[in-house]
Amino acid sequence: MEEDQWDIKEIKKLKKKQLLLGNLFMLLVFVLLVYFLESDTLFFVTWIVLACLLVSSAFSLYTLITGNLIGTKTSRRVQAFDRSHWGEKRWKRKKIIEVVLFIVLGIVLVFFLTTTDFSFPNQTVSAPPFAFIGAWVGYNIGEITRLTNLKEPSTNG
Repeated sequence: MEEDQWDIKEIKKLKKKQLLLGNLFMLLVFVLLVYFLESDTLFFVTWIVLACLLVSSAFSLYTLITGNLIGTKTSRRVQAFDRSHWGEKRWKRKKIIEVVLFIVLGIVLVFFLTTTDFSFPNQTVSAPPFAFIGAWVGYNIGEITRLTNLKEPSTNG
């Protein structure tokens, strides 16, 4: 499907829906992160994050290799638009960067899991919630910027 055939209003609506669902998911993850950090189960939380990274890496790698889009109907439609909008070469480059970042982050987490002593008594960990909030804000700024940059194709050309 060519880019000028996409209904930009519909794509914006779908992207807003994705942003809302993404924020609800981030809120749930934040609440769980705070709960597990307060109950001194950082080791458990780190393994869960590592498992999620592994699954995300596998999905991204599968999409990169096969070209098949994974996700909900809304997600697949938005991904198809992005692929058309960016062009195949740029889309592949972004997917490769995504896979590499997931893998590097996974390696860092494995290193963290294997070298950290998780039996530290009476030590509070406050940095992860603040780092998470920073990432959350960055995610929202990026998505809103991309949403506002979507323009209707000109009809007088």
